[in-house]
Amino acid sequence: MTLVSAILPTYNRAGYLDGAIETVLEQTHEECEVVVVDDGSTDGTRERLAAYADDDRVRVRHNESNRGISASMNRAAEVADGEFVCVLNDDDRWHETKVEKQLARFERASDRCGIVYTGGVVRQGDSVVKVYDPERRGDIYPDVIARFGLHPHSSHMLRAECFDLGGFDPDFPRGVDWDHCIRLAKEYEFEYVDERLVERIFHTDNISQQPTHGVEVNRLIWEKYHDEIEKYPDVERRLREKQCRARARVALSRGERRRAIGFARRALGYEFSSESAFIILFAVLGQRALGTARKARDLAMNWRASADE
Repeated sequence: MTLVSAILPTYNRAGYLDGAIETVLEQTHEECEVVVVDDGSTDGTRERLAAYADDDRVRVRHNESNRGISASMNRAAEVADGEFVCVLNDDDRWHETKVEKQLARFERASDRCGIVYTGGVVRQGDSVVKVYDPERRGDIYPDVIARFGLHPHSSHMLRAECFDLGGFDPDFPRGVDWDHCIRLAKEYEFEYVDERLVERIFHTDNISQQPTHGVEVNRLIWEKYHDEIEKYPDVERRLREKQCRARARVALSRGERRRAIGFARRALGYEFSSESAFIILFAVLGQRALGTARKARDLAMNWRASADE
């Protein structure tokens, strides 16, 4: 039976860790291992991991100091023995059939397929606040430079050989998933399982929930792939639109309505998006309209998620 390795970096999240490990051990595909790299935690993570010392399915490595998520994932990937490698964040959970269904998808895919991902949901308490439905397959380069669209990262299953092209970039403090997929997309095709098989837990210290996250990630991608971006005018235009829209979003969250309108108008000059139009509307009409619209969006999203369950 095919061995599948889950690489699980963690830092000061002892309260989430058991759930992440168990979500791997409870898979219907029985040949799974989880490689945990503790990135210098100081909150009792080491003691929590000691409980798995007698379970040969759980392999643990400790960084003596905090090295960052990319270095931790790379260390885990080096230790992993699986023919396939799955990414797992410590605050994410898998449906029990995830690995089994992804392996089945790989069997039907072409030899050029390097990654199979799935859909997912984000939960805050008992509510679904966001859904991810996969839609991109095949050769996605260079489109992936302009738009990631492969969330959630914890849904990714890769052939182990993909790491021969290089691991996660330690110079990326965030957006490591997007950067990694750009490099992989130059050599491999992508496929997906059209089901929501990953659950993300929403909490305030999620890096991706920080208001400036999108602006920072777009900047990092632009700087690293500037020469490639210039080869594809459509990619450059879309990336500029995305960056202006992200800046408008940040300005609006800070109450800087004029700046929000300015960035949103620039974004619309590159490409129309309903979000940019709504940002202008919200900035003009004020916070009350924004709150009403957010409630309507959340109600629609919860209805959509419950209808699909």
